[in-house]
Amino acid sequence: MTRDEHSGALRPYRAVRPSEELPVTPAWWSHPLTGLLAAIRARPAGAAGAAGAAGTTGTTGTTGTTGAGRSGAGVGRAGADLAGRTFTGRNLRGADLRGAFLSGADLRGADLRGACLRGADLRDADLSSAALSGADLHGALLVGTYLSRADLRGADLGRVYLRRADLRGAFLGRADLRGADAAEIVLRGAVLRGAEATGAVLATADLRGADLRGLRLAGARLLRVDLRGADVRDTDLGETVLCAARLDRLRWSTTTTWPRDEWAHRVRSASHRTSPDVFEVVDGSAR
Repeated sequence: MTRDEHSGALRPYRAVRPSEELPVTPAWWSHPLTGLLAAIRARPAGAAGAAGAAGTTGTTGTTGTTGAGRSGAGVGRAGADLAGRTFTGRNLRGADLRGAFLSGADLRGADLRGACLRGADLRDADLSSAALSGADLHGALLVGTYLSRADLRGADLGRVYLRRADLRGAFLGRADLRGADAAEIVLRGAVLRGAEATGAVLATADLRGADLRGLRLAGARLLRVDLRGADVRDTDLGETVLCAARLDRLRWSTTTTWPRDEWAHRVRSASHRTSPDVFEVVDGSAR
C-alpha cells in the first residue's frame, strides 16, 4: 500500500522502481525489449530522481498531471520517471510518454488516445477503462498491467511484453499485436475483431468468450490456450501452432481455417451446426 501525497488515502498500487529486479526473460524468447531490460537494470538510482524532477512538473506545477479538459502534452518529457503517480481520469490525449517509467501508476479511466507510450515501462500499472485508441505502445513493458475494459482499438501493441496482463473485456479491434509476448494473458470477453497478431506468443492465454472474428494469427503460437466459448468465425488459424487448446462451445464458420494437421478433423467431428455456415464445438475432446 502507498499513501497518496494529497489526500493521505492508502492506495493498493506499489511503485515498482526502475532499480528493482525485473522478471527473467525466457532463453527461447528473442525480443527487442532485451536491451530495454538491460538498460533499466543498469540505470543509476539517482537518474530516476533526476528524471522525475525534470519530467513530472506539468502545466499546473503539481505532480505532472493536468487539469480536467486540458491536453496531457505537458505531463512529462520522454523517459520521465512517473512510477506510482496518480492520473485517474486525466486528459493525457496525445501526450509524449515514450520510454517513460510508469510502473505501478494509476491511470484508470485516463484519456490516452493517440498518446505515445513507445517503449514505456507500465509494469503493474492500472489502466482499467482507459481510452487508448490509436495509442503507440510499440515495444512497451506491460507485465502484470491491468487493462480491463480499456479501449485499445487501432493501437500499436507490436512487440509488447504482455505477460500476465489483464485485458478482460478490453476492445482491441484492428489493434496491431504482431510479435507480442502475451503468455498467460487474460483476454476473457475481449474483442479482437480484425486485429493483427501474426507471430504473437499466446501460451496459456485465457481467451474464454473472446470475439476473435477475422483475427490474423499467421505464425502465432497458441499453446495450452483456453478458447471455451470464443468466436473464431472468419479467423485464419491455418499457419498457427495450436496445441492442447480447450475448445468447448467454440464457434467457427465455413470460412475458418485450421492448422495443417488433424485439427480440422478433430473440430468438425466434435461440432454441431447452429446455422447454415456456423458450427459450435460441443465435445471438449477436441484438443
